Amino acid sequence: MLEKQATADALPTLLIGASIISQQKLEEAMNTAKSLNVPLARALTMLNMVGESTLKLVQDAEQLVVSKEATVDLALKALRLARQNNMNMEDAIGVITSVHKKTQTVQSITNPLTELLLKAELITNEQLGRSIIQAKDTGMQMGRIMVLNRDLSGWMMNAALTAQLLVRDGKITKDQAVQALLIVARRRVSIEQALFELGLFSEKSGQTVRIGELVLMAGFLSEGDMLECLEIELIKEKQFGQILLEQGLVTHDLLEAAIVLQDMVSNGTLKAFQAADALKQVKARSISVYQAVAELYPATQAEPKEFLPAKLLTDAGLISAPDLEKVIDPTEKSSIKVGKKVLSTGAISEAVLYTALRTYSLYKQGFLSAEQSVNALKKSRNENLTLDEALSKLGWIVPARMQWIWS
Repeated sequence: MLEKQATADALPTLLIGASIISQQKLEEAMNTAKSLNVPLARALTMLNMVGESTLKLVQDAEQLVVSKEATVDLALKALRLARQNNMNMEDAIGVITSVHKKTQTVQSITNPLTELLLKAELITNEQLGRSIIQAKDTGMQMGRIMVLNRDLSGWMMNAALTAQLLVRDGKITKDQAVQALLIVARRRVSIEQALFELGLFSEKSGQTVRIGELVLMAGFLSEGDMLECLEIELIKEKQFGQILLEQGLVTHDLLEAAIVLQDMVSNGTLKAFQAADALKQVKARSISVYQAVAELYPATQAEPKEFLPAKLLTDAGLISAPDLEKVIDPTEKSSIKVGKKVLSTGAISEAVLYTALRTYSLYKQGFLSAEQSVNALKKSRNENLTLDEALSKLGWIVPARMQWIWS
């Protein structure tokens, strides 16, 4: 998709990069524009895909690129900021320019991410070479370009970035990363699940929510935004909060609110899902963190003090309470022990057991409420969905790394 003409015709790149429309809708609009012989912007209006004010911002951003007053990358960051904060493009460019401490990095074939992608044979040298040229032309990250070009899916790029970050942190080797990525490609599971099944992934209980996870759970980042930020974190080794600012995804005030809420999760005042709800309110209503938390207090108090594994299984309809009590004490706190006993009755399959364990892990670590856990498990079982699919259909974003803390 991104060829050298990107700087001359930046509209599609800006629309996708700012998460204004999906790739599917963009293709529909482009086909309409071609068949009716009208500009893409006109087709978008005719199809009611983009509002008038948003389209004006995108066209202003496009004009900055065409006139060479901004790179595609800078225009995209400013466009994100302008949309989130009701700013014009000129003001947004000024803010981004003042915030962004640009780190010049030469795009090369030998950066850690591309080395891993080549080693796992997920991309070819030809695809990589094209991405390097396009990255130089547009100022965008190579991984983002590969996804836009459809050389890799967003799912695979996320897996590769996560794997490389684990390699960087010394948690797995590059060969282990390749082994896990091949499983991801074959079965479309998360990289965490692939590593878990290989006996290579473990997270400690009680870890706090990361800033990126909190902002993602609050709905301020798209999948593409998250991938781009992860890639910058990996390649440029910057703090994630600084990256969010530089990319125009949050303001200083919103980032400070996220940091305060992260601290509240760390000290046990809030669960991660409650912090995400509070952050949504801070952004939507322009209120203080403390007002948002105070308003959440009744719901916080309504959350059960103790929600045991047996309760999850019975509330989700996987087994009746009387049948469960025949095989194990319902006050048992070990999800593994409860799960194994219920499995032995034939009430659930091994696959359903694993889904239940993953769901309970998310509850126990504070990323889903008790009610959400029950609803997610019910949906997965009743509609024969994976947990990831069920969560996606419910519109709940949770970090995959928190699904594998079983006890």
